Amino acid sequence: MSSDSSDVNNGFHFYWDIENIDMCFSKERITSPKFVANNLNQTEWCISLHPSIKENTFMLVLTRMDRGNSVESISIDLAVSVSTSDGIQKVLKEEKKAEFQTGSSITCYWIYRSSEILYEEDLTVYCYMQQSEKETLPHIRCWARTVLGKEQRCSVWKVKSFRHLPPGCQKKFTLCSTVKLSPHIEISGLLSKKSRFFHIELIMNHCNPFFIFGKISLLTANGDLKWPTIESFSYDSSKGSQTYKFPLILKQGILAPEFLNSRPSYLLPEGSLTLLCEFNISTDMQYSEIIESNYLIPNYRELTHREISRNKSEELPLDTEEEDTDDTHQISANSDANNRTPQTLKEDLKNFYKQKKHCDITLHAEKKSFPAHRSILCSRSSVFSSMFDHDMKETINQKVEILDIDADTLDRFLLFLYSETLEDLQWNRVTKLLYAANKYQVESLKEECSSFLMSHLSLSNVCEALVLADLYQDDQLRAKCQDFILENAAEIFSSKEWEIFTVGNPLLSAKMLQKYFSMKK
Repeated sequence: MSSDSSDVNNGFHFYWDIENIDMCFSKERITSPKFVANNLNQTEWCISLHPSIKENTFMLVLTRMDRGNSVESISIDLAVSVSTSDGIQKVLKEEKKAEFQTGSSITCYWIYRSSEILYEEDLTVYCYMQQSEKETLPHIRCWARTVLGKEQRCSVWKVKSFRHLPPGCQKKFTLCSTVKLSPHIEISGLLSKKSRFFHIELIMNHCNPFFIFGKISLLTANGDLKWPTIESFSYDSSKGSQTYKFPLILKQGILAPEFLNSRPSYLLPEGSLTLLCEFNISTDMQYSEIIESNYLIPNYRELTHREISRNKSEELPLDTEEEDTDDTHQISANSDANNRTPQTLKEDLKNFYKQKKHCDITLHAEKKSFPAHRSILCSRSSVFSSMFDHDMKETINQKVEILDIDADTLDRFLLFLYSETLEDLQWNRVTKLLYAANKYQVESLKEECSSFLMSHLSLSNVCEALVLADLYQDDQLRAKCQDFILENAAEIFSSKEWEIFTVGNPLLSAKMLQKYFSMKK
């Protein structure tokens, strides 16, 4: 028996999607909708999830719920797996055999490293059941969904004239809500007298307990985010107002080095310490529902997701009075086909992507949809292959949400996967494609992007290219950047780009200077 259901054609399969799982720590337990397994003697079941943030554990419990069933005891072969929404990480995979009486249950545990791994994640619980040593028919699949309520609060906190902020000075910022009587959250920053560290704290107060995930990032002058830091907090209302230390600590001397004097700092836009604050706060809202019960055998199951063809040649035939013109039409069509220039495989695949026909998966980015074919994606990317090899949420829902790649980049990335085509390349587009190539492990695209960057190095972009080479461990690009910097050292070392580069990448710049001075000897 396998917890991967792709080759199992009998038994009862239960899929439970839990949205906003990062808010689960505000609950003692989360319960799925009750479901009836008609192929298991009409027995009724329920799955519950019990989180414990203190012990870094989850307890998953399967319980038989029916009363008055003529079958007092039933022997079940059971497989359970739990995965996060990235479609790759399986946090639990377990197989058991158990005897269930009415009201009895079975428990699985798993341990996680920290609550941060669940930040802005969803969870999919998969449970497969069949009667021991007996074929369980008909084959039934059931999908359920539970949504945990959360309020997202996002705002920018600006500490003005941070360079000249005196030691011991405290700044405060309120993260407001548009919901009446919602939890009050105040962010406080204090510049220590000795170390000149800016320490951040959260001050919370509310009549009810709640759970919160906080993320604070430094916003730079060119709009980049640096040092994003995530922490979770569980507020106990019985203790009144409480203060929590946030782990992001900023040093005034690093953000505003003395050698810059009054010149603007890359890390302090307009002289202000600018922090992007993103917080998820649990609410009392929670609902669960069964969204699909599927009794189709595999041969028929595929029909429910097949794309409706818009090709005129597949429409129902209509009677016409021009039956005698069929031969003429056929001759004309053959003539057109003979005069047409033969297309290459690359062109055919490019058109195949743009026509969007017979697609079986949809990728989403920035509210735009990109229909695609799993077979193409899997053959080109080991990451997609791993994602679709399991019954993850993306496979079941035939949808992949991509949050870290913009729509234009995703369109170009998919076009390359289909046809090795890169159109209208520009520096910024290539750096974004390089990110996508590394995320989805597409080696040929990595090489194309790296080659473009190496052939388009300039005084203004070589520092950025060196950072990318270091980030993606591209030795060839790194060597090319180093040679370019050494050949143009006088201009680059006195440029604004180099100043920004040294502040954001002190170790990398130190190695570059060491290489430069060693050549001077």
